[in-house]
Amino acid sequence: MTSPDELMRSVARFRAALDAIDSPDVSAAAELIRLDRLVRRYPEAARKSLELRDRQRGPHRAET
Repeated sequence: MTSPDELMRSVARFRAALDAIDSPDVSAAAELIRLDRLVRRYPEAARKSLELRDRQRGPHRAET
């Protein structure tokens, strides 16, 4: 079984790798991972952003 210290080091390496993916030619998967991190870190801001987008699109396009 993995020790807690080993797990934390792995998580830290994973986060460092994600942070290093800041090049202009980032893949779609990396962009989704970054988006997921931001939404998890700032859920209220993400919710407000979606609400604003839905208001700008209008009620007939809010579902797309």
